Amino acid sequence: MICSGNGFTSLEKIFRKFHPNIQKGFTLAELIITCAIIAIVAAVGGLTVNQQLPHYRLRGDSGTIASSLMLARMKATSSGLQHAIEFDLDAGRYILQRGNASSGSTIWTDQPYNRKLSFGVNIERVVNNGATSYSGTVRIVFNPIGSYDSTSAGQIRLRLGEINDGYRILLSRTTGRIQTIKGW
Repeated sequence: MICSGNGFTSLEKIFRKFHPNIQKGFTLAELIITCAIIAIVAAVGGLTVNQQLPHYRLRGDSGTIASSLMLARMKATSSGLQHAIEFDLDAGRYILQRGNASSGSTIWTDQPYNRKLSFGVNIERVVNNGATSYSGTVRIVFNPIGSYDSTSAGQIRLRLGEINDGYRILLSRTTGRIQTIKGW
């Protein structure tokens, strides 16, 4: 490129010779149209994310509860003592607890593992030992052999606000298997 004293290259000089009134840059109309398109795309994207965010929270909380139950089961098998997750259905919280025996624990000690459900996510019900609880506290207990301490299979149902759909966390009585299923 060859530059002359005023900073224009030889191609720019030729172009300006044939088109002297053309200026560089964008017009105001082009900038306004571009900004409007960006705003529309951002608004549509923002609405989509806001609509899906509660569903992501619900799915995340169901996975966290299942992981917490697996942790209680693992701690029971490794320590030789019963471990449990106690759910406070009214407050939307749950905590890991350690029992004082390998079966039939009478004293439960809270462990440093507390969790709270995300905004808008509720535990609709917990089925434990054949009883269904909609409020209060419920303790899901695991024995040192890894089994779920119950007379029947257990179930935790999570829902998103008033929507009649959610996740089920199923507990096998004999094997202690924990399974998460979308929908009722």
